Amino acid sequence: MSLGTILRGLARMIAISIIFSIVGPLAFAALLLAIVASFGAPLAQLFATFAGHDLFSTIVSVALWVLTIAAWLAAIPPSAMAGLIFAFAAVCAGLDRIWMAWLAVAAGIAGVILLGHFVIPGESSAVILPSVQSADQSLRLFAILAVLAILPATLCWWLSKPLHRASIAA
Repeated sequence: MSLGTILRGLARMIAISIIFSIVGPLAFAALLLAIVASFGAPLAQLFATFAGHDLFSTIVSVALWVLTIAAWLAAIPPSAMAGLIFAFAAVCAGLDRIWMAWLAVAAGIAGVILLGHFVIPGESSAVILPSVQSADQSLRLFAILAVLAILPATLCWWLSKPLHRASIAA
């Protein structure tokens, strides 16, 4: 293998990781916002009829923005982990199928949940980790997040497809 081949593979791995780290959290936050807005719209209309419409719409708008930003920030660590795992698997091992992207995202989610078991951030820390108390709660959280992450993972895989077509596997 030449130095140029190794550098091209490294550049592709970095680009795939960046795509997963940027597009993944944005797509996850947008998906979560769409789900909350679609299921919460009838309930919001009901509350708007009883409360003042202007006040209620302002509160709901701010709450949706806070939810979106929090979901985006919370999705960055697992997306970055998934991007690194998928980039290594796709470029170095030639495993560039959609199922590998899904497995990489599942591994990233599991890593963050496990990290939440062992690391307790301080009150002034900006780290967002899930605080789970039992294995059953961890499995439920993993299942919900893994199902929600299928569409963002598919989008990231599709956007990075030109980068992982060729592998440097010997």
